[in-house]
Amino acid sequence: MRRWQLLLGVMALIPAGAAFAQVPDGEAMMDKVTLVFREMRDLTADVEVHTADRQASGNIVLQYVRERSEKDDAPEKVIRKYIVETRVRIPEGVAIVKQLSDGKYLWVERKVVETGEVKVIRRRVLGEGPIPGGFGPDWRKEIDRWRKKYSFRTLRVDNFDEERVLVVEGMLRESGEDPDAKRYPELTVPGRIVLFVSSRDDFPRKVELFAAKAQAPGAQGKENPPVSVRLTHVRLNEGLKSETFHYTVPPGAEFIDVN
Repeated sequence: MRRWQLLLGVMALIPAGAAFAQVPDGEAMMDKVTLVFREMRDLTADVEVHTADRQASGNIVLQYVRERSEKDDAPEKVIRKYIVETRVRIPEGVAIVKQLSDGKYLWVERKVVETGEVKVIRRRVLGEGPIPGGFGPDWRKEIDRWRKKYSFRTLRVDNFDEERVLVVEGMLRESGEDPDAKRYPELTVPGRIVLFVSSRDDFPRKVELFAAKAQAPGAQGKENPPVSVRLTHVRLNEGLKSETFHYTVPPGAEFIDVN
């Protein structure tokens, strides 16, 4: 028997949870996830988003840049830059939507594939709320919110996209006020979340967000379809050049500055 055949035979006998030296409970796993997000400098990945009535796919580039203030007593500032590019279906056909934040401005470019029509909107990045800048993901803050609002438990060890993952469930705590909900009422807090966390780097490969259970007559106990975010080809902290987030309005595009 060849050595590689013997190795495959041995690997086939390894139980599902062997990729984790010791399967952690949900709270311990989320501590690891939180640490990964806090130490994350940059991320590139392909992304798929599914909701009850639509789906989009594309890619994401995310970077956190630390800037020291000129004043010695001022706290260090963290600037979030990102590019999110997705393909979505629209009445005219298919649109490629690109959102780019360079830390100062948010650029939103929408190109209709069938007609070539391009529209660009620019506005300043505003606020320090749960989702500063509007559209882009600030997952660091979102993870911190989840740690405060949910109780986590481990469901199982599984395979997902050829990765060994720990499936962790978060249930919304019954008690405690939600200051974010008061300040940002447009944000909906899911009743349950499920994360598929890679054993390789403790970074989620998929997140499912379940709304509160339906209250309509005859629908009690049923969950609404989840919002699902799936990440593939994940690369963490590989270093990104500053020009990655430079944006130039394409020639002939309709340009709107909303500042």
